[in-house]
Amino acid sequence: MNRRILENLTRQHQALKVLGTLQQEEFAHLKDFRPQSVGAVEFSIQELMRQLMAERLEIKRMVQAIDPQAQRLRHVAGVLGEDWPRVQELLDRIDALEQASAKQAEKSYTLALALFDQSTGYVNLFKKSFTANKPAYGPRGAFQSTKPAPAMLRGAL
Repeated sequence: MNRRILENLTRQHQALKVLGTLQQEEFAHLKDFRPQSVGAVEFSIQELMRQLMAERLEIKRMVQAIDPQAQRLRHVAGVLGEDWPRVQELLDRIDALEQASAKQAEKSYTLALALFDQSTGYVNLFKKSFTANKPAYGPRGAFQSTKPAPAMLRGAL
């Protein structure tokens, strides 16, 4: 059982390293304003997150197989014996990588939100600048503002 726990933690550690690399790649694509590339990397990140969740569920099952009352690995530290320092070291590394991934995700989220705000601002600016809003006579003979966007004409030919 100890070997399986160590292998599981090692896989999680390696997966978090890959996650960090993918997040940095995603951030680089965001900075270069390449949305298609961001989408492709995002699919990879989501798949990796799904695999990490499967690993976490597997290790939780192993812990509960050792002691049904235990919720965490440290609750079964006595059973792991001399392997516990190695497990603790891997847990510390995993925690550090999770913190770094959370920070990188926050940076990507902030940049994506800023790009969205910038794009929305440009669209609004172009709408105001390039669409004519001339006053015209309405059906009752009073001035009315025209619609800036194209509109469907109704009537008989």
